[in-house]
Amino acid sequence: MPPSVRSVDASFKRVEDLIDRAAFDEEVKGIREASGDLFATELAAAMVVDRLGRADFKVPPLSKARAGVTTVVRGLVARVGEVREFERDGMPSRVANVVLKDSTGQIALVLWDEHAVLADPGALPVGTWVRAANVTVKKTGYGLEAQAGRYSTIAIEDETGDLARDRTAALDVEWAALGDLKEGAFVSVRGEVVSKRGPRSFRRRDGSQSWVLNLTVFDGDRMAILVLWDDLAQRAGGVEAGAKVELLHGLVRVNRGAVEVHSRRESIFRQAG
Repeated sequence: MPPSVRSVDASFKRVEDLIDRAAFDEEVKGIREASGDLFATELAAAMVVDRLGRADFKVPPLSKARAGVTTVVRGLVARVGEVREFERDGMPSRVANVVLKDSTGQIALVLWDEHAVLADPGALPVGTWVRAANVTVKKTGYGLEAQAGRYSTIAIEDETGDLARDRTAALDVEWAALGDLKEGAFVSVRGEVVSKRGPRSFRRRDGSQSWVLNLTVFDGDRMAILVLWDDLAQRAGGVEAGAKVELLHGLVRVNRGAVEVHSRRESIFRQAG
């Protein structure tokens, strides 16, 4: 048992005003059984404390997230993706991505099944602080993801003084000039929409439906094409020529000499004020 994990009795004392001992022990037992006894009793007790909102450990910044580690992440909700429904092992399943940011970086929080309700419209407003415990960090082609599954706990946090200061840094953006874009770079860009193509739907090779929208934008010096995929393409379908837009965390590609910035799962698209 890691030295930082409290004894079961010490964990219960933190929540004894919220749950009686029999119910606490039963939940600890259920967590251990569900994990195939992989979780120590003390760890399972700490997970109950966390679910009840009484954990007091220091949450590491997002820049410390490492693939293959089960950890706790906390960040400001920057974008909530649409819920996708499908069958997994013959059973219905749901999944959605939420982009979390802090002053050190960002991560995609992947909400599976019962957690996916947080991505339903209005459930998790952009700008909310979220803490997700017992999530597994994975590295994908889109960057780091924190997978929230059956044994994860997710809570909305009040903005303390420290978090209020972190909000300003988390929302700072370094804008790239369209004339300086290099293939393969991850950038945030902005400009005025000159022309629009789409959104249009198509079928991928696996038979799933997808959407794409192309927006040609001008930043006062050069032009580039913003290529928005899937839920971003549908959400931005009402944007017209003359609108000032921003795409955060896109990937630069060069296609037949044309410079494109493609949206990714963690990308944020918005109209500028």
